[in-house]
Amino acid sequence: MTAISGTTLTLRTEAGTETVDTTATTKFTKEMQSVSLSAVKVGDIVHVAAPRPNATSTVAPGTGTVTATRVEIVEPTLTGRVTNVTGAQISLVGPDGQTLSVSTTPATKYYSGPTAALASTVKVDSYIVAEGSQDSLTHLTADVIRVREAPGAMPAGRMGSPGSRGDWGPRPAAPSA
Repeated sequence: MTAISGTTLTLRTEAGTETVDTTATTKFTKEMQSVSLSAVKVGDIVHVAAPRPNATSTVAPGTGTVTATRVEIVEPTLTGRVTNVTGAQISLVGPDGQTLSVSTTPATKYYSGPTAALASTVKVDSYIVAEGSQDSLTHLTADVIRVREAPGAMPAGRMGSPGSRGDWGPRPAAPSA
């Protein structure tokens, strides 16, 4: 979100700048709760739902105005495998191999699955989803950290597919014959 003027939102997208008009019937949500237009702030990440154009009125991305039926304010997140924990700083490697960092505060809440947890639950080689205030593409100050099973991990008592490692690192080379 780059600007808000009355009921009109200006968004930066991959295709350029989009103008989004909202109306009295536009639904706004944040964290699955109904909110009002006043909850939307410059800098927010949003998902916008708009009616599909009909065959005679098409709008190319980045070139026009749409009228939103729904605007969802999305909490910024960083996800990855923990590589280091030092005090209030957590280092991660993301799904694409990029190095990420998460700062915590005394107010950060921790969960392991659906259960409240302690900060000490976050350990090297655990997988986390951190939600909070993102000040760059690679850094976030966490409001919430959720410790997850490794991607691709099977519940206890179930076997994974042959060769599945369940991590976000490169696969080892296959032995040559």
